[in-house]
Amino acid sequence: MTWTGMRRRPRRLVVGVVVPLVLAVAAGGTAAFLMRAHASGANAAPNTASRMSKDSVSGSLVSAPAFSKVAASGDTVVAVGSQDSAIPSFSVSTDGGRTWTPAFMGSQAGPVTGHPATTVAGGPGGWVGLGPHAIWVSADGMNWMLVSARGLAGPGETITGLAKDSWGYLATGTARSGTGLVWTSPNGLNWHRFTAARFGLVSVPGEQVFAMTDAASDWNVTLIVGFANKGGKTCAYVWRSLDNGAAWRTVVVPQTNGAGWTFAGLAGDAGHFIAVRPGATGGLADAVVYTSEDAVNWHFATTIADSAGFTPRQVTAGSGGTGRFVVTGRDRQGHVVAYTSTDNGATWAHSEGFGVVPSA
Repeated sequence: MTWTGMRRRPRRLVVGVVVPLVLAVAAGGTAAFLMRAHASGANAAPNTASRMSKDSVSGSLVSAPAFSKVAASGDTVVAVGSQDSAIPSFSVSTDGGRTWTPAFMGSQAGPVTGHPATTVAGGPGGWVGLGPHAIWVSADGMNWMLVSARGLAGPGETITGLAKDSWGYLATGTARSGTGLVWTSPNGLNWHRFTAARFGLVSVPGEQVFAMTDAASDWNVTLIVGFANKGGKTCAYVWRSLDNGAAWRTVVVPQTNGAGWTFAGLAGDAGHFIAVRPGATGGLADAVVYTSEDAVNWHFATTIADSAGFTPRQVTAGSGGTGRFVVTGRDRQGHVVAYTSTDNGATWAHSEGFGVVPSA
């Protein structure tokens, strides 16, 4: 089964070389987002724990946005989330994450309140934001339109990841019934739903793919992370496609150096890929990083460790071949912690001062 035939093959575009240090943190059941620019003195997004702002329509006080996901393409970086759990929020940077401004929002599907996006992806050709009850589209990352107040997921279904590659968009999800799901679209407007089996992710008879948890793309390489039951054993898998979803191959990411069997996330940029597993050393949580140049052959790179512990939650890539990646999570005191790499995951630097994010 392929989704590549839905539109004519586009021209290959070269993405500019600017990468943000934009930090995403999923904390327990609540996602929060804090951003700190790479350049000293640059503007940072407000700490979601304390700032308040006034709603431009009602004049009432609302909390500052809590951002749940970020995506970057060249100089453009977009973070999506909500205010007071209901008012959609899009923040955009056009200078690689140094300064930020609220994006413009419109609607073709009624009031926007109650329809925030929880994940976002974009690049040359457009942007898409998805939420439990929302499909947002944008041509440039700055101007957003709500085109559906229903969203992709049906009853008992959850969207877990979103990626854009050279052919379109791919979203992953999970059904309450225990089935992994994939949605694809050439333009963000028209979507096609597949079970994991129908999408070609089941490789052996009797295998059940019951959850898809993340997706990533390096434009021509698409990766999906999920869970499967095989022979009575639960495994975390990574699938790779080089032909825009026509065929998928299961790739083996090592589980070494104290790593657990799950994934905090993975990302790719300009032929460089990283995958991060939560781990532990001496009773302290840490992050175990693996790298690859082809998304097939993976090697242990390093362990991100801290005296206060570090539990990774999300992995974000820059774009344009800059070698920048960000891994964010929490220490054992509940502080937001971020580590950045500028050499494709080989070494990591700790970023200070992101505060404590509320868990409810």
